[in-house]
Amino acid sequence: MARAKRTLGRPRRADQLVPTDVAIVQAALELFMARGFRATTMAAVAAAAGVTKPAVYYHFQDKGSLFVAVARLVFSRATAATEAILARSAPLRDRLQAIAAIVFSLPQPFTAFDAMMHEADSELTAEQIVAIRQQERSLAQLVERVLLDAAARGEIRAEDPVLVAHGFLALLRIGQIRDEDGRRRFPDIPRTAARVVGALWDGIDPGAPR
Repeated sequence: MARAKRTLGRPRRADQLVPTDVAIVQAALELFMARGFRATTMAAVAAAAGVTKPAVYYHFQDKGSLFVAVARLVFSRATAATEAILARSAPLRDRLQAIAAIVFSLPQPFTAFDAMMHEADSELTAEQIVAIRQQERSLAQLVERVLLDAAARGEIRAEDPVLVAHGFLALLRIGQIRDEDGRRRFPDIPRTAARVVGALWDGIDPGAPR
C-alpha cells in the first residue's frame, strides 16, 4: 500500500506536544531578542524551532508576519498576567505593586522590545505595524479600565484615570532601567516596586491632602 505524500512545506517534527506554529513563534521571539530583527533570518528560526525553512513559510508568509505573531505572543502573555493580578480581591495598591514586581523581574526590559520594534519598523507593512500597536494598546486599555472603575468607586482620586494608567506604565519602564553592562539599576525588586507604586499613589490616594 502506497504511503500518502506529505504536503510540501508542512513541518516535520519529532515532538508533536507543541504545535509547530507555536514552536516557531517561541524560537523567533528568543532570536529576535538576542540578535535583533534584521540579524534574525527565517533559516535561523527554522533551525532553532527544529523545523525546515519551508515549514516556517508554510505558517508565516514573511518575517514581518512572523514578527507580528511574536508581538502578539509577548503582549498576550503580559495582558493575561496583568489581568490575573488585577482580578484579585486585594487592595488596588497591592495589585499594582504585584504587577510592578513581576515586570521588574523580567529577564528583558520593555526597552529591549521597543528597540526591536524600532529596528523592524522600516521592514514592516503599515498593516503589520497597526496590528502590533493594537496588541500593545490592549495592555494599556486593561489598566485604564481598572483605574476608571477604581476612580468611580472612590478607591482612588483621579480626575483623569487614563492619564494615571499611562503614568503607571511609564513608571514600570523606569523601574526596569539597566546599566550599560545590562545590570539592573534598581536590583532590589520588592523595594523598587513599592517605591514606584508609592510615587504614583501619592497623587491618587483619596485620603491624601489636595
